[in-house]
Amino acid sequence: MRILPTLFLLVLVLFTALGLFLFRPFLEYPLPAQLVCLDASAGQSEALGEPGDIYGLGLSYAGHIAESPGLYNPEVGPPIFRKRSHTVNPSDEVVYPSREVLLQGVRNIDIEHAETLAEHFPEIPALLDYEVEIGLKVLSDISVQDLGRANFAPPVGYFVANDITARILIGMAPRFEETVAYLAEGKGLPGFLPVGERVWVPKKAGVDAWPCVELRTEVNGKVRQNAPSENIIVGPRAILAGVAERFGLDGFKAGDWVITGTPSGVAAQVPGWVQRALSLVDPEAETKLDFMIGGAGSDPAYLRPGDEVTVSAGFLGSKTSRIVR
Repeated sequence: MRILPTLFLLVLVLFTALGLFLFRPFLEYPLPAQLVCLDASAGQSEALGEPGDIYGLGLSYAGHIAESPGLYNPEVGPPIFRKRSHTVNPSDEVVYPSREVLLQGVRNIDIEHAETLAEHFPEIPALLDYEVEIGLKVLSDISVQDLGRANFAPPVGYFVANDITARILIGMAPRFEETVAYLAEGKGLPGFLPVGERVWVPKKAGVDAWPCVELRTEVNGKVRQNAPSENIIVGPRAILAGVAERFGLDGFKAGDWVITGTPSGVAAQVPGWVQRALSLVDPEAETKLDFMIGGAGSDPAYLRPGDEVTVSAGFLGSKTSRIVR
């Protein structure tokens, strides 16, 4: 008769372990970094200019981690990716990506997989999302040795950006471990990085200095995102050091950019336990796409042609874009 209590205990342990895995991101969120607030009087704005290399950071605010906990690994930190120069968009229009453009994003990773998806899906909505972010512009060369010093004050300026994302690319990943690569493609389409015209430059570089502003997104006049920038979980030096480590860089050149992540309030809202469950089951891309197209394809939170999006970051400025065909 002892076998029944043993089986019950085993089942209890298994369900507890499963519950901890599915809900682990909800147990403890990272705290905001200890930063020194900068205000408008501590610097001046100048023309932003053309970028050198561009990098992007994801899940750098606890509120946004709560919206996408399945992609956040506390042991690794925020995901980091490269961005192509053709994403930079100083104009007032963002072209809604066609099915062919979306499939090209897949082809950049896996040509055969793209052809398989093309055969199965005659229509593919982009699930276009907005992300108000602060961009860093490197003002003078920085070495990894510099970044290794705790008292190093990175020479950077700050600007406002909208890191637009075609969320459907996430569902196109054939394996969960490739999700970040496909997310990067969803952020890497032409014109998907509207930026302001000006960069705000501090009068003096400071250790762990950060512009304390309200990050805000409005879609057709309605507020979607509104959060203080000081809630970011990593400071400028840590951001640059993380990018350098991820890509094995010797450092950064003057003119390089890093787009630093967005707070909560994006259109994509998938319960965290569902994302964790997907990582366990790891369904085929066709299954995920069917689910996303059926569930989110008609969600009015996603951007569509005719929508007007304004992102702003206090004294760093604002950028308005219209979604067009």
